[in-house]
Amino acid sequence: MTHRCHDCIDLDRLLRLIGILGSPTERDFWASWRTDVDGYGYKKIKSGIEGIARSAEMSDMHDHDYRAHDFADYVLLLFATDSPEKEAELVDEIGRSITSGDSQAVGTQFLADLRSTAWRVWRDHHSADAATTIQQWTDAPYAHETEKWRKLRGD
Repeated sequence: MTHRCHDCIDLDRLLRLIGILGSPTERDFWASWRTDVDGYGYKKIKSGIEGIARSAEMSDMHDHDYRAHDFADYVLLLFATDSPEKEAELVDEIGRSITSGDSQAVGTQFLADLRSTAWRVWRDHHSADAATTIQQWTDAPYAHETEKWRKLRGD
């Protein structure tokens, strides 16, 4: 069964990138990835993909946007690192799991693509829209409108 969202080219790409890492039951990556958090990352990826599939079947755009945004948020969180050493380990782990060639180059490019694609999905499925932003900022007082400004700040 193929799931393709309306015009979500980046979501489709993000899912294909996750797929490159392999099936959760057939490849070593998912078994060795983020073992420090006792399966949390695996669970979030699995539930995120299942949620996207359910929202695509329901054709509920609000639910779809929420689930795509949430999934991308977790991909960004779970594929983040907190040090150059951890980044190098992740690049190496990814590279070795998807190529027998230059694992450093492939891992580096893959991770950059995954992160930038997840960012675009997060951004494009966010609830903020231009019309609402324009209205909110048009209605907001300038700082020199002291009374309105204090009310806005809750003073």
